[in-house]
Amino acid sequence: MGRAVNHSFNPGPDIVPKRTSAVMRGVKVFGMGKTLQRVLLLEDIEANANLIRFSLESVSGFEVSHAADARAAIESFKIGSYDICLFDHLMPGMTGLDAMRAIRALPNGDAVPFVFLTARSDVANWKQLKENGAQAVIAKPFDIMLLGAQLLDVFHAYQAPCAISGEEQGAEPGWAATPSRSNLAQRGATAYQRF
Repeated sequence: MGRAVNHSFNPGPDIVPKRTSAVMRGVKVFGMGKTLQRVLLLEDIEANANLIRFSLESVSGFEVSHAADARAAIESFKIGSYDICLFDHLMPGMTGLDAMRAIRALPNGDAVPFVFLTARSDVANWKQLKENGAQAVIAKPFDIMLLGAQLLDVFHAYQAPCAISGEEQGAEPGWAATPSRSNLAQRGATAYQRF
């Protein structure tokens, strides 16, 4: 007899066992000893947050701390230690961009890269995020199987801008050749842009 399939975004360990991706967990930045392990996630929609956490924890093996609003993200950053911040851009009240600006003003606020998730894929929006200090933007909807690799790409570039994990500058990132069942992976530069 087959098991019932749980279609929620947060399946229990009996449905999808937690596993660590050898590609993701413990990958060291070229020429440095720092690894990408802890992600601060700012996402106000719970279903989206659950999907992102599942992707980053179960598929990529990262530790994810979730904040449901910008003020909670700022407080989490003050008391926690994170390797990268993954923020939703538009939300009620204080935006993800406002939260990034506040975090950048904190001690060690410039020590981590910021990646934004946004449903707005217009050039003006992405330009605004770049000009305010974001390292990358990922358009919604995004490919959950590539999300961890995209964060790794940004993390490596932020830590060692001239030696991106052995890739030549200007070369397409390694995750771009990752096989995916999703057509989203074929969207190219309109789906993901590292600045």
